[in-house]
Amino acid sequence: MDLQALLTLNLDNKLFANPRRIALLEQIVQTGSISQGAKLSGMSYKAAWDAVNDMNTAFNQPVVLREKGGKGGGGAQVTQFGQRLLKVYSITSQVQEMALTALLDDSIEMNSLLDLMAHFSLHTSARNQLTGQIESIALGGINDHVSVRLADNQIVKVAVTHTSVKKLALEAGSSVLLLFKAPAVSISPIKLETCSHNCLNAELVAMTKQGSDIELELQLSSQDKIYSVMAGENLAELEMQIGQTYFACFDSAQTIVAKMSQ
Repeated sequence: MDLQALLTLNLDNKLFANPRRIALLEQIVQTGSISQGAKLSGMSYKAAWDAVNDMNTAFNQPVVLREKGGKGGGGAQVTQFGQRLLKVYSITSQVQEMALTALLDDSIEMNSLLDLMAHFSLHTSARNQLTGQIESIALGGINDHVSVRLADNQIVKVAVTHTSVKKLALEAGSSVLLLFKAPAVSISPIKLETCSHNCLNAELVAMTKQGSDIELELQLSSQDKIYSVMAGENLAELEMQIGQTYFACFDSAQTIVAKMSQ
């Protein structure tokens, strides 16, 4: 199924930008000419001129600067504001495409923009990336203690400096992304009752040998997975089996919190 949406920007209920006008601006950038831009984007010169005039008068900043015709003919240049418009339109279109793709895929969570961005475009060296919502923040000394509720209602405790809490504007209800590396996660058949550790109940779904180590993949909920890398000899002692439930444990101080800017 090819689901598509056309992005239109309106200002005071009047058309400001749409795919046709954006294509015109992109061609003006390439050619330095409204007439050539119109031809290459499939518009008449009059329609292109009217579109540029509409965009130029919509804000107190012009989108295109025009030069009167002379010996070499008239020229046109997309302004810095116009360049930013092209970038914003491109970014917004990408997010829109992500949302449409997610609509057709039940496995993708859409509780927040952070869920969507993390699923499609966030690449880090941290193997584990979990989205959740802050439940509470307990003030401490240097570190505050942040409790984050995951999609399956399990709680992750994170130690975050008070300075970072203020800088990120963290508060109850904020959607956040939790990042931590696979080697920081140990697997236990029992829950470790320590204040500095998180122990998440999860089902072992895969084990992959990597040299002398083994990567374990555990399912937390319908969309969240957690990964651990353990030495083969340590894993052998646990006699782990696919389909069984274990506890994925990691230190609260080894977890990084990320938050989308408002």
